[in-house]
Amino acid sequence: MSEAQPPPKQGQPRPNQPPPNQPPPQLSVGPFRFTSVGVRIEGKPNLAEWKGPLQFALWLQKAGPWWIGDLLNAGEGAFGEAFYAMCEGAVSGDQLNRYASVARRVPIRNRRPSLSWSAHAMVARLDDAGQRRLLALAEKNGWSSEELRVQARRFEAQQRAPKP
Repeated sequence: MSEAQPPPKQGQPRPNQPPPNQPPPQLSVGPFRFTSVGVRIEGKPNLAEWKGPLQFALWLQKAGPWWIGDLLNAGEGAFGEAFYAMCEGAVSGDQLNRYASVARRVPIRNRRPSLSWSAHAMVARLDDAGQRRLLALAEKNGWSSEELRVQARRFEAQQRAPKP
């Protein structure tokens, strides 16, 4: 990751902020207006109208680290380390590096939607086959991220042990 960029010149917005006098981005799903700091609800939606927006928000929360990591990896490949500057101030550099590292090391074909991003981070150091094996076991056995971490370390130790 590159060093922090110099602050913008006076009157210029920071890379991750909208220009002055322009409203921040938002997304509407029916009567629900999502912003960077919350959700505004128009009227009094019934219970059925809440399902889609709530599932959307939960999906974003779960998929977000993958999206960020994949975008950082592709953007850095296309534009170099300067690409990271667009994220300045939004998330810590360490967290951005973690997102990118896990996304780079755990290919999409190995990712399990039913498991958390943290669970995938626990197996990121393993080879492709080891990732697939342990993620499948975690899914089947309902392991927590911590249990998966223990199993991944055990698996790594077995892989490094001399063969008789």
